[in-house]
Amino acid sequence: DDDDDDDDDDDDELDEDDETVIKVLPPIGGGGAMLLPKERDGHVSGYVAIVGRPNAGKSTLLNAILGTKLSIVTKKPQTTRHRISGVLSDDASQMIVLDTPGVMRTAFNALDETMLKSVKSSVATADCLILVVDGDAKDTAEKDFEHLLDDADAAAAAKIFGKIPTAICVNKCDRIKDVERIKELMRYFRKIEGISEVIPISALNDTGVKEVVEWAKEQLPNGPSYFSKEYLSEHPERFFVAEIIREKIFELYSQEVPYCSSVWVEELKERKPPAKDLIRATIYVERQSQVGIIVGENGAAMKKLSTEARKDIETFLEKGVFLELKVKSKPGWRSNDTSLREFGLEDPNKTTNPDFREIK
Repeated sequence: DDDDDDDDDDDDELDEDDETVIKVLPPIGGGGAMLLPKERDGHVSGYVAIVGRPNAGKSTLLNAILGTKLSIVTKKPQTTRHRISGVLSDDASQMIVLDTPGVMRTAFNALDETMLKSVKSSVATADCLILVVDGDAKDTAEKDFEHLLDDADAAAAAKIFGKIPTAICVNKCDRIKDVERIKELMRYFRKIEGISEVIPISALNDTGVKEVVEWAKEQLPNGPSYFSKEYLSEHPERFFVAEIIREKIFELYSQEVPYCSSVWVEELKERKPPAKDLIRATIYVERQSQVGIIVGENGAAMKKLSTEARKDIETFLEKGVFLELKVKSKPGWRSNDTSLREFGLEDPNKTTNPDFREIK
């Protein structure tokens, strides 16, 4: 509400004098200065999309590539809902790595459809593609890969291989005790037309990740950096704060509750030390009964959630925070396109608080 009042005050000031001359600031650093420094000759840059089934290890691979935790990782499938972008830079290159939601064989609601759209968008804009396959999949790695991109985009599936450089990462090889089985998978995937490379990896143990990065860099076109070399991601801090809270919900609650939950950070306010920064967030669930599950008896479950989330948020932000959580029910939000938009599922960089006044 305070932000709205500030906006109104600004409008009033402009209305008082319609002939106010707006002063334009000169370019940063003087005339003709560039926002980003000139790159060395041969510098490469581009987008690398990571695609795979739920729980194949895509988020673990993104975190291993970046050397830090950006995407949430849990043992439960389908935890990634947004297209998470991480930026990996050195003097000669910059690649924007896109971790996409897991490709399900069937979309059950509007949320699932929105996540599949995110996969399509990532594949369409990528300069190269990394397909992550669970080498230790219960139904075999071959079936894990079968129709993978058909589910993402049936019309383009047959054309995508060969259109852009595509590598298959056979993940979780540390779980495969038979070396001959790994060799068998390598031979199988190398026979697929349009596949540029097959790399056995264990993203969790950082095995083979260097080879994945080297392969991806070799596929990128010449070009300047999209972001400052110091950038780790294009998403705002509040996005990652919400993801950390959501990760803890997946870890601490069971059955349908994590999948019916969405987290919105309403305020992230810096305060002058020794006061800690203030974070206010709301957990939305689909049914009123789930509110009680989140809160727990005498608030014990909510307290544990808040404590666990705060610890990881402080590690991520590298400073102390005061975390204030509340929970509300928003019936049927996963099946409502407007709710999905208000929760930022279409735009993870959305910062305006959800407005549900027109949703019935």
